[in-house]
Amino acid sequence: MVRHTRVKGGASVETTDGRFGTVTDVLVKPTTGEVAQLLVDHDDSIVIVPADAILEVVGPDQIRLHGSAQDVRGRLAGVVSTPELGGQVRVPIYEERLHADVVPVDLGELRVHKTVERFPETVTQSVERDELEIEHVRLDRLIDEPATTRQEDGWLIVPIMEEVLVVTKQLVLTEEVRIRTRRVVEEQEVYEILRHERVEIEDATTRGTDDTTRLAPVTRPTPSVDAVQLDTERATD
Repeated sequence: MVRHTRVKGGASVETTDGRFGTVTDVLVKPTTGEVAQLLVDHDDSIVIVPADAILEVVGPDQIRLHGSAQDVRGRLAGVVSTPELGGQVRVPIYEERLHADVVPVDLGELRVHKTVERFPETVTQSVERDELEIEHVRLDRLIDEPATTRQEDGWLIVPIMEEVLVVTKQLVLTEEVRIRTRRVVEEQEVYEILRHERVEIEDATTRGTDDTTRLAPVTRPTPSVDAVQLDTERATD
């Protein structure tokens, strides 16, 4: 900062490209005595030159500013008097105002772990199968010609014949085998291991981010069902 005692009123103010004006008054900081602003007569107007625009105080009657006259005009703190004001001086009063804004802040990372858990489960499912019901019907009836297999009321009738010794040779229908299909429904238990996914969330701000483990997608299995078994009974003589 420039001390007030080194600058006089009427001192010449110069820039790099020539004379800028003359000092009309000096505003100082009351606590330190340092120059805060210069009131300079420039082009018939009183302008305020801030202390940081002063390059050098050559002497009490000469002051050099930073840059050209155009540069200094861009740094002026304000104009306090113009010819239109009739010699009156207007001193601008500035204040600082607080402006609050919200900006995004990166607080850290969250690490998500996905694991696959296995658990047993039993499912009861109805299944169907066919059973053969066989009946032996004793007939011992004489017949003139071989009997044929036939369907009767849902039964498959298979004739069983034999020759017997008589005075004359004669076919005798001894019995019939009746066969039909009956639908049976029974309960069966199917045991299988099922899987489901569980998600864990870890705060990586305190634990680091080196772990990059990833699990492959999991395909859920379809419970299997035992094959339907068909029990058969062979007709015997």
